[in-house]
Amino acid sequence: MIAVTQPRKVAATSLATRVAAEQNVNVGGLVGYTVRFDDKSSVDTRIKYVTDGMLVRELLSDALLLRYSVIVVDEAHERTLRTDILMANLKTIQTKRNAATADAKGKGKGPVLSLNPLKILVMSATLDAEKFSKFYHKSVSLLTFDAFLIP
Repeated sequence: MIAVTQPRKVAATSLATRVAAEQNVNVGGLVGYTVRFDDKSSVDTRIKYVTDGMLVRELLSDALLLRYSVIVVDEAHERTLRTDILMANLKTIQTKRNAATADAKGKGKGPVLSLNPLKILVMSATLDAEKFSKFYHKSVSLLTFDAFLIP
């Protein structure tokens, strides 16, 4: 599943509604959302719009966010405490999941644990890509002036 974070509840619900309409599907099917007090997602959901806070809350029950293969952090310039907590956790999660994937391919010693790798896409209107690159200790793939992918 792909998670797309939004800083506000209204943005998450309206984006999910628009994307579902463009795909000619109902909200809660292929495209869904989870915001405080409202969850329109199912086992069929492949793109889920969530607030930063709801994704942080999901960490309580799934510390490695194993349901997701890609997490898009949208509006990263609108930093809040929840966004900073999420970004720090995503860095740790990505390291653990990608290391476990490498070990599963026989590159490490110890028990084989196969996890799907996590990709993180950070988007912003006024993003300082250099800061994010240094934070993740990686060179990033620049997609546009306002987004980059952390492989």
